Amino acid sequence: MHDARDAEDRRLLEAGDFAQLLANYFHPVRQRLVARLRNEDAANEVAQTVFDRLLRELTSGKTYPVPFRVVVWQVVEWKLKEHFGGRRDVPVADMPPVEAADELAELEARADLETLFAELPERQCEVATLRYLQGLEPAQIARRLGIEANAVYQALFNANGRLREMLPLA
Repeated sequence: MHDARDAEDRRLLEAGDFAQLLANYFHPVRQRLVARLRNEDAANEVAQTVFDRLLRELTSGKTYPVPFRVVVWQVVEWKLKEHFGGRRDVPVADMPPVEAADELAELEARADLETLFAELPERQCEVATLRYLQGLEPAQIARRLGIEANAVYQALFNANGRLREMLPLA
């Protein structure tokens, strides 16, 4: 999954399309910050500083020896530390519950799936999103989209085939 993201990031960097490059990271960064800070206003504030810094660096011509995603998550960590006054950890009163690490992993996995699904044809993307990310049953998907259940099963079958092609087995 990261190979595809890294290739797209390289393409956008080479094309100088910094707006799209940063836009691709907006939702995952904001979701991580909301989960970490547990406050949407604070998350928006920190996200603004993250993207300001990244845009400044990109427009000044800075290059990175690591994949851009690594840079993004490192800047997020630095800006979180600044937000908490240089302290390494979140204050105890504001700490998320223990399962927060799983929440972050889920958010990142969801973002990875959304990125992967976006590469599918429109109907397959729509059906895969409703099935795998929203947990709807095929009959519910058919009702929601106003199509036959068979069309849902076909779209899922085709989406699964394309996903297998896109994700090499380790």
